[in-house]
Amino acid sequence: MSATPEACRATVDAYIAAYKANDKDALLALYSDDCVWIDPVGTPAHHGRDGVAKFWDDARAMADRIELVPRDVHVCGNEAAAEIEIRVTMGGAAMAFNAVDVFEFDDDARIKSGKAFWDMSTARPL
Repeated sequence: MSATPEACRATVDAYIAAYKANDKDALLALYSDDCVWIDPVGTPAHHGRDGVAKFWDDARAMADRIELVPRDVHVCGNEAAAEIEIRVTMGGAAMAFNAVDVFEFDDDARIKSGKAFWDMSTARPL
């Protein structure tokens, strides 16, 4: 049985909360074992929780803080698209840019695959 839209929405909410809390373990728990994550689209895919963990670590090596601010979340069946503002702090300077994260969920509402669409050239100071 497919995950309910409510369960998928709860996973997106938990994904955003994990970023806000800077909680890598909470984030990784949201992914299926065999997930595929592409962030941003056009870069190599991250495979499995280990791949997502490496992506998290690499991003944190560049930024002091990363926060996702949801603007709107659209859930249809076992997929969702989240319009978000990404706020990044690096070396005391803060910037923001817009993104759309697209998720596909497994039957347990864990992230099976996802893509993040964003362009750093649109970043603006905060």
